[in-house]
Amino acid sequence: MRPRPPRSSKSLYQRLTDEAGVLRDQADRAPDDERKRLIARARELDTAASMEGWLSSPELKPPS
Repeated sequence: MRPRPPRSSKSLYQRLTDEAGVLRDQADRAPDDERKRLIARARELDTAASMEGWLSSPELKPPS
């Protein structure tokens, strides 16, 4: 069994948005095919960050 990686001081939302930004920066310098792939992955991370923000919202209540 592998040891757990150390916990990050950043929230999941922040890590996702940071990684999306890094991918967009890489996409600026990449050839067309790679650029499309990097931008698509950045969009996925943005969507994941939005979902994480919604799921961790204090207004979210469990179904009753």
